[in-house]
Amino acid sequence: MRRSLVVSVLWLGVATGLARADSDWLTTVFPERAHDFGVVARGSQVRHSFPVVNRTNFDIRIADKRTKCGCTDVRIGAAVIPPGTQTTVEATLNTTNFQGYKASGLTLILDRPEFVEVDLNLTCFIRGDIVMNPGQLDFGAVRRSARPPSTSLTLTYAGGRSDWEITQMKTQTAKVKAEAKEQSRTADGQIHWLITATLQPATTYGYLRDELTLVTNDNPPQAIPISVVANVQGAVSVSPSILNLGRLRPGQTISKPNVVHVRSAAPFAVTKLSASRPELEPVELRPGSLPDHTLNLTLKAPETAGPYHALVTIETDLKDEAPVQLKVFATVAPAP
Repeated sequence: MRRSLVVSVLWLGVATGLARADSDWLTTVFPERAHDFGVVARGSQVRHSFPVVNRTNFDIRIADKRTKCGCTDVRIGAAVIPPGTQTTVEATLNTTNFQGYKASGLTLILDRPEFVEVDLNLTCFIRGDIVMNPGQLDFGAVRRSARPPSTSLTLTYAGGRSDWEITQMKTQTAKVKAEAKEQSRTADGQIHWLITATLQPATTYGYLRDELTLVTNDNPPQAIPISVVANVQGAVSVSPSILNLGRLRPGQTISKPNVVHVRSAAPFAVTKLSASRPELEPVELRPGSLPDHTLNLTLKAPETAGPYHALVTIETDLKDEAPVQLKVFATVAPAP
């Protein structure tokens, strides 16, 4: 019997806290220090993003990291986190070579504002009777288009139940639509399902991190997470996309010429530059139709001390191209 289920994708994240470092400021900076994926299929690559939120008055710097297993991959959003800003530490666990209970994770080494090590822990239970190939729904690098790209994986059940099936897929966003179709049931009891995901046209630019959860008719029913990833690229990019201007005195003026570049494969014109705060002034150095535009940024620090954040929005004459944004950070502090 063939069954199908059509849905959108879900981002799910549930975490609890536990770590070796126990300073008061670490409790607020790392609100989640452990995550349990629950039951997962063998072969799956499951990921979780741990938030790092700087609520202190000092820069936080991640100097290094160690993983607790070769099966764990780590991506750090930003090594330096200015006051009032945040980043994420994304950990991916590859379950291909394991079954049953699995513990892993990583240790972050901070050297600012003080030297300390912080454990971020991962756990899961890997079912040997459900195998996923490949381990995630990965679109790779794609462009938004009228013909949305798709990607698929195969989920195989070999647990002995002839009536085993996927009964539901829980969703939360409309960035991706997913379909589960039963493909075949073999004489030795294996049941094959094809899971297909399609990226929707309205998906925003940048790295997409999402999660699809399959619900099965096991007793009790079980939820199987599937990671969904994509790098949705626009025609225009800004480099760097984050600019930290460091520590400034109240009222101090700083300029950054020839640092920020706005690029595309074909020549284009910048039609509008706007900053979210009046103290920051962006100026295009060479107006016209070019494949590479250079911006000059001038900031006059406000008189009030504290973290400073602003966005520069860059609009172009390219048809159907969304504006790109530059994030600007600084710390305003009186001279010691």
